[in-house]
Amino acid sequence: MKHQTTRRRFLQAGLALPAANLVSPFNPEFNSPLQSGLAYRTLGNTGLKVTSVGCAAGAIPDPDILARALDLGINYYDTARIYGQGKSEQILGRALKGKRDKIILASKTYSNTKADIMKDLETSLKLLGTDHLDVYHQHSRHKPEEITDEMIETMELVKQQGKARFIGVSTHDPNAMVDFILDVGKFDVVQTTYSFAIGAPYRDAAIDKLHKAGIGVIAMKVVIATATPKGDTGNHLSNEGGLAAIKWVLRNPRISTTVPWSETIEELEINFRAMTEEYTPEEEWMLFAVNERIRELYCRMCFECKGKCPKGVPVADELRILAYNDFAGDFHRARENFWNLPREIRNINCSECASCAVECPNGVRVQQRLIRVQKLLA
Repeated sequence: MKHQTTRRRFLQAGLALPAANLVSPFNPEFNSPLQSGLAYRTLGNTGLKVTSVGCAAGAIPDPDILARALDLGINYYDTARIYGQGKSEQILGRALKGKRDKIILASKTYSNTKADIMKDLETSLKLLGTDHLDVYHQHSRHKPEEITDEMIETMELVKQQGKARFIGVSTHDPNAMVDFILDVGKFDVVQTTYSFAIGAPYRDAAIDKLHKAGIGVIAMKVVIATATPKGDTGNHLSNEGGLAAIKWVLRNPRISTTVPWSETIEELEINFRAMTEEYTPEEEWMLFAVNERIRELYCRMCFECKGKCPKGVPVADELRILAYNDFAGDFHRARENFWNLPREIRNINCSECASCAVECPNGVRVQQRLIRVQKLLA
């Protein structure tokens, strides 16, 4: 009975999209002709025409994959100052040499002061080999208090100086941020988690608000849950559901573009197909099966656990960090994110608790997963 109820909720979340006036990616309002293999959407009120499948540079991108993405005509590229301690921007900059005018380029800063933000920006521009970014984000901001007036004023200055055409925010918790972003009224773009696993029940209301305000929405983490861990080894398996997962996201026209990570050229080419291929009932069933397979392992970032650990463990953050290793096969990114947590948080050992105070409404084995991330990364 529980399985049937879960299946019904999943199918309702996916199949309810057309009923909510969310059309498939084949609507000519959003796409170029099918045979071209490319489909474009407008990034909010920016006027930028972006391919609905973009390219995440990641920590240490493969130059051959970036070159192939450019050859295919993908025009949206996403990186950040902290990715790979600068290697991401450096490698992407080399790949884009001579092609800057053909692409839309986004980077991010994790800095909090005017001096540091401006220093980050100048470094990013130098490494990327450009005099401006198309989008510049405040990176990984999950609570309104994480964005100060000084940060907003500096981002405005960056825009006024022409060093970034538009400014944005990247966040894993759009529900906590959406009203603040709308009240500030300065940001043009929001990049947030959105997938079949972190989808309609948790994100659509916030995404709808942003869309109505003319803010472009970029979906990240769109395929990460389709790569299933092998036991507790963290080995990365084939991205069998990646194509279906991106198609699922693109059914929502409020999503301007996506930034899936590709580990191989073959994976990139599979992701590329999502722009113009129809989302099928068979793929719906595939994603349902994956959804059930990862139910006890993968955090849906609903943030219902926020503040519920008496020891102060940021449960969703640690489970997200573990997903970089277990679902994306990226141990270094997981470790880097874990070590960005405060020392007092890193030193908490969940194996010392007789039972866990946090019960996940989605069925994740919270204590077991927290013990794993702490043993693996601490």
